[in-house]
Amino acid sequence: MVAAMAVLSLVLLTYAHLIYLPAMTERRGYRQFFRARRDRVDMSLRELYKKRSQSFNEDQQKVVNMTRHAWRGYRKFAGWSDYLSMPKLEGGTVYGHDMALTAVDSLDTLFIMGLHEEFDEASTWIKTNLSDIMFQKSTVSFFEITIRSLGGLLSAYYLSEEKYFLSLADSLGRALQKGFTCEDSVPCQADQYSYGEPQLSEAGSFQLEFAYLARATDDESFLLPVNHVNSIMANLVETRYSNGLIPVDMDWKSLKPQPGSVVSVGALGDSHYEYLLKQWLLSGKHDNKLRDMYVTAVAAIEVELVGYSYPSNFAFIGKLLATGELEPAMEHLTCFVPGMLALGYYHGMPTSHLELAKELTETCMYLQSASQLAPDITQFITQVDPNDIEEELFALPQQDYNLLRPETVESLMILYRVTGDEIYREYGRIIMNAFEKQSKVEAGGYRSTLNVWYGQPKTKSGPMESFFIAETLKYLFLLFSDEDILSLDEIVFNTEAHPFPMWR
Repeated sequence: MVAAMAVLSLVLLTYAHLIYLPAMTERRGYRQFFRARRDRVDMSLRELYKKRSQSFNEDQQKVVNMTRHAWRGYRKFAGWSDYLSMPKLEGGTVYGHDMALTAVDSLDTLFIMGLHEEFDEASTWIKTNLSDIMFQKSTVSFFEITIRSLGGLLSAYYLSEEKYFLSLADSLGRALQKGFTCEDSVPCQADQYSYGEPQLSEAGSFQLEFAYLARATDDESFLLPVNHVNSIMANLVETRYSNGLIPVDMDWKSLKPQPGSVVSVGALGDSHYEYLLKQWLLSGKHDNKLRDMYVTAVAAIEVELVGYSYPSNFAFIGKLLATGELEPAMEHLTCFVPGMLALGYYHGMPTSHLELAKELTETCMYLQSASQLAPDITQFITQVDPNDIEEELFALPQQDYNLLRPETVESLMILYRVTGDEIYREYGRIIMNAFEKQSKVEAGGYRSTLNVWYGQPKTKSGPMESFFIAETLKYLFLLFSDEDILSLDEIVFNTEAHPFPMWR
């Protein structure tokens, strides 16, 4: 009976907040998109990217070389495991069984860099092996598998037009749909097929992937959870959180925050706000309810979550604690926000969004760091310090490590494309050179690094995360590329940097 009620709830509420998609019965718009794409370049995307790879500038070629080094290290030492583990140089598994996360997550990066030998190797292996291992019975993260695996397969299909990727994405999407069994049919934290209520980012960060999957497969059933969860979020804003900022830990049955829950656009909250903007863009800017929710949230972020260091006034975004206090610390994860704000400005949002984006980018550039790599969390002094601490920015020892995260280079890429200011490319070179100096493992791959703020870096045990190739290196490459490569006018990136085409 409970399961039946959950399904009924999904059906009854799903149309309360619809996203806009053109009629999908004939796929005419989709065919026209691909036809227009071919007409513009008079060649396939594979041919286009291969041709462009013959005339890379120096910075692009450096990033391609880094990608080749990371990929070869993964293949040599990790086989087709989820990730390459450091410093042992062996494969590692995230969940109960391997899902080749790095291989799937890297497909589109290899493709756009013209590394088609590597792409074809991965494609052949995936077609032969992935379906056999992906659907074994075990518990996986709904959030991570959606953004990495489903997103990776969909973008590989978009770029290569190889139907196998779409077929596997369809099967994966149907498996993930079974995770909508938590309160009010929001996706559960883990899947096989569910347990645990999701945090805000988990509940609000599957809509791009499922909407694009619905479009590509002509199957509107994938839109049911999209529309339903969007209606829940809209109801929360309309009835409880008029400023648009929702606590990260919610009781999804009562729609009240869990005790002690914080408001954050860092971990556990980040991509919910990102996807409000990007769903609107993916819809061809037709779903104005999502745009309005995004604008409302950013206005509150500017007032509630932005702080400034003392005495230099470095802007940062902290967590709003349950006590109402702003925590004077900023996660590296939060450094995606400047890019989000700049992207919104590019598509018509207020000028204040761009100005804040520029301020935050200066903070995220971590030029205060001895290694020129960012710690995972940076602390800020915001007033005259009675303890006479000299540094207004610093890292706690337990947070002084770098995981090769992408958020800062993501923002640099978008800000460069929006403003044309060469300073953002120069910042990208600083980061690229720091990765080469501090994180490169000569035998293959790149490591996470300890002691980055005060110097004397050393290896941090753990994975070379799949996002290093999927996001960090992709965004570095795009920072130094022409703006028509995955143009901001035509492409929406999911939160794992997988490109999807906007509806026309």
